Amino acid sequence: MKISIAIPAYNEEAYITQTLESLAQQEIPGELEIIVCLNACTDCTQEVVEAWAQSRKKTITIVHELRKGVSRARQTAFENSTGTIVISADADSIYPKEWADTVAKIFAQDEKIVALYGPVRMRNFEGKASFFLKLFQFVFNDLFTFVGRFVGWHNVIGSNLAIRRESFFKVGGFDVELGTMEDNEITRRLAQIGQVRFSAKMVAYASARRYNQFGFWRTVSFYFRNGVKAIFLKQKTDDLEDLHQQSK
Repeated sequence: MKISIAIPAYNEEAYITQTLESLAQQEIPGELEIIVCLNACTDCTQEVVEAWAQSRKKTITIVHELRKGVSRARQTAFENSTGTIVISADADSIYPKEWADTVAKIFAQDEKIVALYGPVRMRNFEGKASFFLKLFQFVFNDLFTFVGRFVGWHNVIGSNLAIRRESFFKVGGFDVELGTMEDNEITRRLAQIGQVRFSAKMVAYASARRYNQFGFWRTVSFYFRNGVKAIFLKQKTDDLEDLHQQSK
């Protein structure tokens, strides 16, 4: 089974190398394809990706999406994939070596599965309250995910979402008019044509830089507010605020 990994990237020169390194360590018997969608970058993300690929002798497909927005970038990356399964990843996240193989095995076991997601652990919270924030995010996210599955709402995060490629196109792909929450919105449509499954073994580790820069509660309220807009009110969501370069 061929697995494609789709990565939207907006000015990620300081982060994307560690993501690519974690993907290079994936232990999977089948073919692994990496697509990086450069989303109106103004930094050297493309040069960093190309230099890494050359030094590691890896093939990376680089595509461009000039219209700024994470939903558009994810859509373009998915459209340029060729794998049976496409995994949505982020350019500031790190993936354990068994991550892609876990995805491949679960999809292979059941053809009714159209989407698969797992927990996202935040890393590198900064400040005196970093331990509390990491613990709170861990507990809150897992509780929200657990309860959500029983009420038909999947707490999906775009840095750790796998979709069967034919199913992705069957539902029309991401809603590119959404500034955020495009991952949650497409999952609800996918659930209408097949099974959406959660796996605790499919773990990703994302940077807490958004929480560090904008504040924990401001970030949580942003996602909560826009989740209500996208899922329940069927309204256009707000664009993500641009991040300044921060420590890794």
